[in-house]
Amino acid sequence: MINAQIVRATPEHIAEIIPHVRQADIQEFIAVTGHTPEQVLNIGLAVSTAAWAGLINGQVVTVFGVAPASMLGGHGIPWLVGTDALEKYQRTFLRRCRPVVKAMLSIYPQLENYVDKRNHVAKAWLHWLGFTLEEAAPYGIAGLPFHRFHMEKK
Repeated sequence: MINAQIVRATPEHIAEIIPHVRQADIQEFIAVTGHTPEQVLNIGLAVSTAAWAGLINGQVVTVFGVAPASMLGGHGIPWLVGTDALEKYQRTFLRRCRPVVKAMLSIYPQLENYVDKRNHVAKAWLHWLGFTLEEAAPYGIAGLPFHRFHMEKK
C-alpha cells in the first residue's frame, strides 16, 4: 500500500531531498542561475508564499511551491524539485496536483515560469496540468532553450 501525502514544506524536507534531486532539475538550476540544489531549495522555501513537500511512505520525493513574481503581486512563480522516485510515483502525485495548482491560482491569478526544453518529464507534467507552453527560446545565464509556461485563473 502506498501512503502519499502532501504537507507543508520545512527545512527538514529540504535537507532530506537534496542528495536525491533529479539530474534534470540540477541541469535546469545550472542553466538558469548556476546555483546548487541546496541554494535553489533554500531560496525557494524562503521566498515562497506557500511551499509543500510530497511524501511517499514518509520519504520526500518532491518539494514545490509558488513565489511572488514581484512586490506588486498578481503573478506567481510555480516551482517543483523532484527525485527519481517522483517519476516512479508520478500518477499518484498527478492526481493530487490539480487542487494544488488551484490553490496557487487562488493566491495568484496568473502563474508563469520557465522549463528547460530538455526536461521532458516536467514538460509532460505541466501540459497535463493545463499550463500553456510557449516555443523554446534562450533563457538563463547559459542561454539554453527554455519554454515559458503560464496559466491564468478562469
